[in-house]
Amino acid sequence: MEEVDLEVCQTTIVHEGKVNYVKSELHGKNFADLLVLSKCLGDLSRVQILYALSTYKEMCVCDLAAIIDASTATTSHHLRFLKKNGITKSYKEGKMVYYSLANQEISDAIGSLLKISEGLQLTS
Repeated sequence: MEEVDLEVCQTTIVHEGKVNYVKSELHGKNFADLLVLSKCLGDLSRVQILYALSTYKEMCVCDLAAIIDASTATTSHHLRFLKKNGITKSYKEGKMVYYSLANQEISDAIGSLLKISEGLQLTS
């Protein structure tokens, strides 16, 4: 007896109204930026850095390295990637470099994503 896959339609019926509406909404959208953002969030160390910066607002590279248990070189690499993509900003004060999130929306998004993830049954 053939097993039925409950996750897949058993027949093909295209709902043209829905399809055409979504296609029109997709037209002209630039999803390349969303893909880059997913790369910024696609690394545990980067996510921890973003959480740290949303928690404490501004931190030096040394402190962030201690938080993620990484070298300052590795942490700086992650921070440069995030800065290059507009997620963080930095300034130098003497021999210290301080980082913060580029805007409040990023902090809000980190909080929202954490809240969403806590309510899901995610598998890794």
